[in-house]
Amino acid sequence: MVKPDESTEESKKPSARRLLRPADLPENFTRSLYKIAPYRGCAHGCRYCDGRAERYYVEGDFEKDLVIRYDIPYRLEMELPTVRERGMIAFGSGVTDPYQAMEGSCRITGACARLLAEARKALPALVMTKSSLALRDLSLWDKVNQRSGLVLLVSLTSLDEELRECMEPGASSFAARLEMIRSFKKAGCRVGVLAMPLLPGLSDSEESIHALYSACAELGVDFVMPGGLTLRPGRQKDFYLAALRSKRPGALQLTESLYREDRPSGAAIAQATRELNARIAPIRREYAMPFLLPHRSFASILPPHDSLRLLFRDMLELYSERDIDTLLLAKSAAAYDSWLVGLRRNFRRRRSLPDDWIEERFAEASADGELERLLANARLAQFAKAVLEDGARLDYLTLKLN
Repeated sequence: MVKPDESTEESKKPSARRLLRPADLPENFTRSLYKIAPYRGCAHGCRYCDGRAERYYVEGDFEKDLVIRYDIPYRLEMELPTVRERGMIAFGSGVTDPYQAMEGSCRITGACARLLAEARKALPALVMTKSSLALRDLSLWDKVNQRSGLVLLVSLTSLDEELRECMEPGASSFAARLEMIRSFKKAGCRVGVLAMPLLPGLSDSEESIHALYSACAELGVDFVMPGGLTLRPGRQKDFYLAALRSKRPGALQLTESLYREDRPSGAAIAQATRELNARIAPIRREYAMPFLLPHRSFASILPPHDSLRLLFRDMLELYSERDIDTLLLAKSAAAYDSWLVGLRRNFRRRRSLPDDWIEERFAEASADGELERLLANARLAQFAKAVLEDGARLDYLTLKLN
């Protein structure tokens, strides 16, 4: 049995909150219903990290005053047998990496991988990292993948190692990350690349983006999600600009200009975003690379009711990008979300219901016409039927079912 380290202050004060607390709906970005962050703060020390912003509040020095949650494997082992809802568990967050250097000795994420690989109840997992240390646990994650599904999300924004040394000093080399991608793909895992943030004047040129997509395509990644830099006014922006002054002064004036509006979201001026998207779009088309985890990759590892919900949300993004009217789709997707949240809350209030009650209830709604009436959209209802009954999958490039 995995036990917490008795010497740590955190383990002496067991959390009264459950570790595996399911959300009302799976998150669009990670597809997850559950989240686990083994650490808080991150020793990778990325100069641009959004986790430094005040909105996330990490006490002390973000990359030095780190919280190590030694009790997580123990709590996971205790709770896994009691999980009632099937769904993805995401490891990592915007304010930590589950495979930062201390994981080499703490082995918290590794212990969780072993528990999931051996658990009686099989749950899919997603790991978000920029560290090749995840290779250490490949055999465990491979078992998770074979049983229930594994998605590896690798942060990779350039192939310029000198830039990496400046901007991601504690993270694995880009070459090591590419090799990790190769190994996980060879094992049959789903792998996506988070090409974000593309740094103005440093890694957002057409040449740099093209080289990155070429490397990803060669490795057979399932998708590449690109994104620009966000600089929230305050600690994050000040820290990044100071890093530019010290390491890459040539990009300082451009960056100050693009983020002069100090938007609370940290977004650059609208023109900069349009220009970056214009550079990315033809490269994406050239390599036929989706920017979202494809339907074919998550449909087989998530419950049908959650898979359909994520598909509707993806369609809103995919259609909007191509200037296709999404008014009716948005209305139906919102109605479906509300209905699904209601099912979940009813299920959670009634502990006597069997664990598979939501899935059975959803199957009934699909069979007796309730789902079609709920969507109030004959075309979308027919689409959903093809997905649920015929196993059709939406191609995110052609926007056609196959």
